[in-house]
Amino acid sequence: MDRPFSLKLMVFLALVQGIGGLLRAFNWLRIGVDLFGQGLLLLPFVGAVAVMRGLFISVVALLYILFVVGALLGRSWSRWVCFTGVVINLLLVLSALAQGVLVAQAIAWSVIPIILISYLFSQAGRDALKGA
Repeated sequence: MDRPFSLKLMVFLALVQGIGGLLRAFNWLRIGVDLFGQGLLLLPFVGAVAVMRGLFISVVALLYILFVVGALLGRSWSRWVCFTGVVINLLLVLSALAQGVLVAQAIAWSVIPIILISYLFSQAGRDALKGA
């Protein structure tokens, strides 16, 4: 069955967001592991927090990748997987904004999730992700 172009575009955007999230998670994990070996108490604790953040970001990135697989296979559950990943991603962006991240970075990490969530609630998105 041929998929609509809009679904293919959303799958591509989700794949880009997932790969970007995995790279960002890897960076957080690397920073956390580097901090484990320094200091006595405070830096290893900060390293553990960085590792946890990296693991959390990787779970969100894997949700995007799972959406890509589910959407390409035509599964109806892929819509909810994408919705969960988008909501968690936007909550992470709001949390980062509260911690003082630059607005430009927050916008960069919010563009694709906002596009995906608008597609999920559009008629074209509902029709494309109905499943077999």
